[in-house]
Amino acid sequence: MLSEDEFKLLCLKHNLSATAQNVIQQIRASEPVRRVQSNAKNVSGFYSSNKMGMAIQFESHTLELAAIYEKEHDENVLEYYDQPSLFCITYEVNGRNRGHNYTPDFFVITSDWIGWEEWKTEEELISLSERSPTRYCRDKSGKWRCPPSERYAEQFDLSFRVRSSKEINWIYQSNIRLLEDYLLDDELAVSKKTMQTILDVVKGNPGITVEKLLSQRETAFTSDDIYSLIVLGELYVDLHTHRMVDVVSTPVFIDSQTAQAFKFMERTPTVETQVQASSIEVQVGTEIQWDGQRWIISNVGTNSIFLKDNDDLTTDITYEAFKTLANQGKIKGINRQFHTENDQDAHNILRQASKEDLEEANRRYKIISPRLQEDYITPIEHPSRTVRRWISKYHNAERKFGNGFLGLIPEKKRRGNHLDKLPVESKELALDFILNQYETIKQKNVLSVFNLYQEECKDRNIKACSYTTFCKYVHLRPKYEQKRNRKGKKAAYDKEEWYWEIDYKTPRHGDRPFEICHIDHTELDIELVCSKTKRNLGKPWATFMVDAFTRRILAIHVTFEKPSYRACMMTLRECVKRHSRLPKFLVVDGGKEFESIYFESLLALNRCHKKKRPGAKPRFGTVCERLFGTANTMFIYNLLGNTQIMKNVRQVTKEVNPM
Repeated sequence: MLSEDEFKLLCLKHNLSATAQNVIQQIRASEPVRRVQSNAKNVSGFYSSNKMGMAIQFESHTLELAAIYEKEHDENVLEYYDQPSLFCITYEVNGRNRGHNYTPDFFVITSDWIGWEEWKTEEELISLSERSPTRYCRDKSGKWRCPPSERYAEQFDLSFRVRSSKEINWIYQSNIRLLEDYLLDDELAVSKKTMQTILDVVKGNPGITVEKLLSQRETAFTSDDIYSLIVLGELYVDLHTHRMVDVVSTPVFIDSQTAQAFKFMERTPTVETQVQASSIEVQVGTEIQWDGQRWIISNVGTNSIFLKDNDDLTTDITYEAFKTLANQGKIKGINRQFHTENDQDAHNILRQASKEDLEEANRRYKIISPRLQEDYITPIEHPSRTVRRWISKYHNAERKFGNGFLGLIPEKKRRGNHLDKLPVESKELALDFILNQYETIKQKNVLSVFNLYQEECKDRNIKACSYTTFCKYVHLRPKYEQKRNRKGKKAAYDKEEWYWEIDYKTPRHGDRPFEICHIDHTELDIELVCSKTKRNLGKPWATFMVDAFTRRILAIHVTFEKPSYRACMMTLRECVKRHSRLPKFLVVDGGKEFESIYFESLLALNRCHKKKRPGAKPRFGTVCERLFGTANTMFIYNLLGNTQIMKNVRQVTKEVNPM
């Protein structure tokens, strides 16, 4: 953080007014105006900032946390504050003025820029700009802007900017998180002998990968030495392009200039040489291009090569003529690369084919394979017309997909009339009854709603669908939406779809051990009795700390006290006792014990960052939740006094009662 003298010099540099200085000083001296919360979709928490000497809140671990990492390790950023101030913005919506209080994500002080900063996903910005173009819009350069917030900042001679998730480089984020311990080590050093050994190897092998560098037999250094030299600037890795956790493909150079030179060498095209006939594989099935037309080598004779075009017309050419044309570049080889759409269609055909379809395709191929090999002997039991049709389908698929076998797969699903024969009015009415009568909190059964639908059809003189068809329409409705409308969103959680992340982000379970750990409590299904007094002590509580990457249990604390900050801190103490360190990130739920000042202070003091998972979303805590069930079924249920029988209380007798 800046000292008072440094802050005054910065104000003079930017020529800030007294009003602007007062606003900045108020933000620097104040606590965040609000505490961030987790809802059904976001994972909030705090980051223990070494630069700021305090915990910085983030509302999303895939957006604001990435922004924090960017600022924490950017030398140009001098200070940054989360949830800095609350102010009112006004803008127009559909011709009407609208105003509301607004809290930006950060207030950032850099060597050349001072102001508020808002982070949003690219998709959210696009949606907001469509609904409120006067609030969020793009300028001529394509950057996002927020004019109402900019007007507020301008009255203090300060700035405001909008940052998008599109600006985040997740490869750089992964590398910064890997190297963070080295970056924050003020006494980082490598012995001169080890450093010289590593530098000699890298100089002799520019672009050597981390894996090969570590596998040098004549050397005696560790990955810690390599990462330390990268942080110290003695070695160079392009942190924005290569993920260092992928040691197999991450190249290491002696400096940035060498890396840039090698990059330019890769981009520079080599001089093309004449195509030699020997570079074309002369064998049956090889594809070539001759005079702008595609040909396939159908036969290789003693003196001639036989070629077949797309219309199955055959011609022959001598070896000498073929070689001459190839050397002149008139005959070129064709790589068997097909359009992405055709590849996808071919994949869908195979994926949708049943076991019986593939069995029939194999039978057809065995029948036509002699004909494909220029052997025209066809078994009598198979009609020649049928065989010719199969061969035609084989060649069509070969031209379209590059594989004729796909044309032999039966298309049984396309047989018959699949068009809906029910009148449109009847189908629309059925869907209306399903939505407004079945999918309600009254939870009517399907038969009752169907009877109401039939009565309505009679009144309107419309042909009603059958009960089977009505049930089919019910089952075709989205399961999550249907159950949510009938029983609420918590009951429908098990039907919620999984959203697979297409864009690369840092792995949700980390890249290495001790990067992300989960901590949670559970009441064990066992009643304990004092060995001396024979008094029933009740059920104990167990607190587990589990590493998300390896799924290893790092620490366990068992107590009769209900979950509290003391149990959490004892678990952390046990982790340090066993492993001499704490994890980088600790994932917790919304329990009050995890909001304790003592617990959060302990994490911040040891540079351990906290993530709070969304409430009522067990999938976010599967690392611990799965362990709870396993601990009970594989261990607790094998001990005397376990209470699994108490799940059916009415069946419990005095002889088997564990209490």
